[in-house]
Amino acid sequence: MMKWIWALMAASLALAQGPLGQGLVIADAGNHRLVELSGEGRLKRVVPLPPPFRYTDDVFFAPGGQVAYITDPEVDAVAAVRYPEGRLLWVFGQPGRPGRGPGQLDNPDDLIPLPSGLLAVADIRNCRVLLLTPAGKLFRTLGRTGVCRNADGYFNKPNGAFPFGKDKLLVTEIVGRDVAVVDLNGRRLKTIPLPTHYPSDANLTPWGTILVVDWWSPGAVYELDLEGKVLWRYSPRGAKDRLDHPSVAVGLPDGRVVLTDDRRHRVLVLDRKTGRVVFQYGKTDTPGEAPGLLRYPDGLDVIR
Repeated sequence: MMKWIWALMAASLALAQGPLGQGLVIADAGNHRLVELSGEGRLKRVVPLPPPFRYTDDVFFAPGGQVAYITDPEVDAVAAVRYPEGRLLWVFGQPGRPGRGPGQLDNPDDLIPLPSGLLAVADIRNCRVLLLTPAGKLFRTLGRTGVCRNADGYFNKPNGAFPFGKDKLLVTEIVGRDVAVVDLNGRRLKTIPLPTHYPSDANLTPWGTILVVDWWSPGAVYELDLEGKVLWRYSPRGAKDRLDHPSVAVGLPDGRVVLTDDRRHRVLVLDRKTGRVVFQYGKTDTPGEAPGLLRYPDGLDVIR
């Protein structure tokens, strides 16, 4: 019965909205800007981002959509900016000075708001996840700084820490190729193995499964249940359709999946039932900054 209700709701949303629901914001890393698309997929605005940032590869929004949280692994810092003005509100990390000392980061990934009001950022090379306050102050460190293990109390090159319910996280571990389910004190509750070469940004769909991409060439998108069983896979091998280092895939409210295909300079929307691309923004293998073009799009967030 619940599956039937979900299918009916998804079909109704697909009819009522465009391919992108209420819209989408892309972290267009190679152009160092945010690109907002309408629900119909039309270009709505472009937001340049301020220095010291130069390769912003992730974006996530605070509730209400007036604050965007951005990440730049090249300068080893994360920040909050006013949206859509692009004005810098605060920075965490010491731009241009990677490290593990107080206030430092080393290859950060994904500054994500949590239901608790805190923010989570995966600090890849330091093998930890930091929880920050909405004002950009350190609240708690999960894992042991500089100690990389796939074990309780540790992380092994984490590259995404997404919310899992109100008080847990899904932490993707590059080394070990798994997802650690942890509480907000860093206690490991479960480890889910992943069928990937290089897993990236495992996150929960609106319908209760996990999406994760294989940052590889050819790349892939996997949908898993909470035990790690593969439910669906998108991994075309043809020259036209293959993926080249996709970074993240996110479930849309209508049941479709949107992803960044970084090195082919495009964002795709997939129909899980047919396995077909139903929308594309960016011209395949054509990097650029003109309307309709992207350059290494690495992250995105759905407008809610």
